[in-house]
Amino acid sequence: MWQWLFLSLLIVTFVSLLTAGLLCRLLLLPKRFPYETTYKLGIEKGEFDDQLFHSTVKEELFIDSYHGYKLHGMFFPVTKGKKVIIIAHGITWSLFGSFKYVKMFQKRGFHVLLCDHRYHGLSGGNYTSYGYFEKDDLKAWIDYLAKRMGDNAFIGLLGESLGAASALEISKRDRRVRFCIADCSFSDFQSLLRFKLKMNTKLKLYPLINIISFLIKLRHGWSFPDISPIKGLEKTKTPILFIHGKEDSFIPLQMTLDMFKRKIGNKKLYLVPRAGHAEAYNTDPKGYENKVIEFIKDIEEVFNRDRANLT
Repeated sequence: MWQWLFLSLLIVTFVSLLTAGLLCRLLLLPKRFPYETTYKLGIEKGEFDDQLFHSTVKEELFIDSYHGYKLHGMFFPVTKGKKVIIIAHGITWSLFGSFKYVKMFQKRGFHVLLCDHRYHGLSGGNYTSYGYFEKDDLKAWIDYLAKRMGDNAFIGLLGESLGAASALEISKRDRRVRFCIADCSFSDFQSLLRFKLKMNTKLKLYPLINIISFLIKLRHGWSFPDISPIKGLEKTKTPILFIHGKEDSFIPLQMTLDMFKRKIGNKKLYLVPRAGHAEAYNTDPKGYENKVIEFIKDIEEVFNRDRANLT
C-alpha cells in the first residue's frame, strides 16, 4: 500500500516537474518573428512606408550589453540638440515596430533611438526575461547616449508591452530618465501569468507558476516576483504617461489603472477606445501624438528652466 502511494507521489512529482520544465522553456523561448518579417509585416499593416524608411537618415548601432551579448539599435538623428528618446518594442517583434513613432518625435527636435530587445531582432541573448535583463539593456543604451550627447542630455523612454515594462523598471532606478511613456505595460509579471492561466485553462494552477519561477531562479538567477513595474512606483519622481487600449485582451487594462493610481506626482493617463494590445497609436495616431506632445511639453519647460537657473 505505502509502496504504491510512494510510487504515485513520485510519478506525480516527475510529471509536474517535466510539465513545468516544458512550460519554462516555452515561456523563455517564445516564437519570435524573424527580423526581415517584422519589416515586411510593418509595411503590409500600413505602419510605415518602405520608401520613407530608406530615405530617412539613420545610423545602425551595436553596443555591448552588461550581460555578455551585443545590442542592436538604429539611431535617427536631427540636425542639432540634446533631446533623445529611446523606443522599445513588444515581445516577439523587433525595432521596426517602433519606426512609426520616429517622425512624431523628430518634429519636436528629438533624436530617436530604436532598439532590439535581447533575444529579438539582431540583438543577442539566449532567452527573453520579461524586463529583468531588458531594463539593464536600456541602461546600457542610456549610458551610451549620455556619453555621446553629454551628461545634460534630455533622455526619454517610450515602450510598448514588454518594452513598457522594461522602461518602467529602469525609470524607477535611473534619474537620467526625464520621462517615461508606458504603452500597455503589465504591472506585475506573476499576476499576469496567473491571469493568463485562469483565462486560458479556467483552472487556478498557481503552484505550477511557483514551480516554474523556482526553476528559473535555480538556472538563471531571477524569478517572477523580481519583475514588477508597480513595485516601488510610488517612490519614483520620473513623470510617466500611462497608455492602454480599452479593448486590450492580452494585458488587462486594470493593470495600467493600478499603476496610475500607485504613481505619485507628475503622471498622465490616456485610454484609447477600440484599441487592442499595442494598437493605441495605430487606432488613434492624431490623438496619440497630441497626448504625447502635451505630456512632454511641460516636462521640457521645467527641464529648460532648471538648466537655465544652473548657468
